[in-house]
Formats: sequence, C-alpha cells, structure tokens
Amino acid sequence: MDSNAVFAVVLLIVGLGILIAEIFIPSGGLLGLVTFLSLLVSIIFAYRAWGVSQPNLFGAFCMMLLLLVPTVIGTGFYMLPRTPFGKKVLLEAPEAEDVTPYLEESRRLEKLVGRYGVARTNLLPGGLVEVDGMRLHAVSEGLMVESGESVEIINIRGSQVVVRPGNAPQSIPDQTTENSTGLDFEYPSS
Repeated sequence: MDSNAVFAVVLLIVGLGILIAEIFIPSGGLLGLVTFLSLLVSIIFAYRAWGVSQPNLFGAFCMMLLLLVPTVIGTGFYMLPRTPFGKKVLLEAPEAEDVTPYLEESRRLEKLVGRYGVARTNLLPGGLVEVDGMRLHAVSEGLMVESGESVEIINIRGSQVVVRPGNAPQSIPDQTTENSTGLDFEYPSS
C-alpha cells in the first residue's frame, strides 16, 4: 500500500477524532481549525495516492469525507447531552410551572368557565366578582357591568376571569301540572 494512501486514511481518522473533540471541548475554534487542516492535508495525500492513477477511488474518498463530516458532527451533538460532561455543561429546559408563575391559578380558574356569579363592584371593564363564595378579579367582555348584576364566566386571561352579563338558567317547570283542584292545565308558552 502506498504511504500517501496510509497518510490520507490516518489523517482522515485523526481529523474526525479532533472534530468530535471540538464538540466536547470548548476551544474557541482552535480544534476546528486543526480539524480543517488535517482533513485538507488528508485530501492532498489522497490525491497523491489515487488522483491520477485511480480517479474513481479518489472521488469515493472525497465523497466519503463529505458524508462523514456531517455524520460525525450530528453524532457528537446527539451524544453530548447523554454524557456526564454534557449533563454538567448543558442546561436543562425549565418546566412550564417554573416559567409561568400563575399557571396553577389559571388551571384552577379554568374550572369556573361557564359558571355564574355576581359582580361585587362596577366592571369598567375590570373589578371584582363573586363566584361560589370566592371573590375574583374579573374583566368584562367590553360591556359595563353594574355592581350586583349577574355575570357568566366565559374565559380566563392569565389570572383574571373574563365575564359577561348573564343570568343562571332557571329550572323549567313541567308544561303540564296538576292544580289544587286536580285538573290539568298548561302554562302558556312564552
């Protein structure tokens, strides 16, 4: 085997090894520069070994180099967070509860959507409403709501409830009932 071919293969392996080291060891690009020079010299030795006598082999070497570099980089970045060093260096993403301080309150308030309550202050558009014995900060849907007026919770915005005027539905009596004389009669339709 030609010594140029041996140097080409050895420098290719060394360059890819240094490329992996560049991912794991912060060097300010110094290892990246060494990788580039190593791979460039590897191509020069490969050309000396196969460029003129076996151009197909030289082309295959160049194609292999072009495929191996992104593969090694991708594999390195895939493995980095799974190593003890990578776990120390890389920060984990925070949980949603950690970055949204009112998330638990919003989840509690979402259970109130569709319920009815009473405005305790005038909503111009913001104020207080009382729902199921709880006083809540509320914003009206855009309409002014008088104090004491019945409201319906229609949405949640952050830690506030969005309300609109509305009365709780009353239970509708049966259309046919008996009166005190035992005779049946119907309520007029409204």
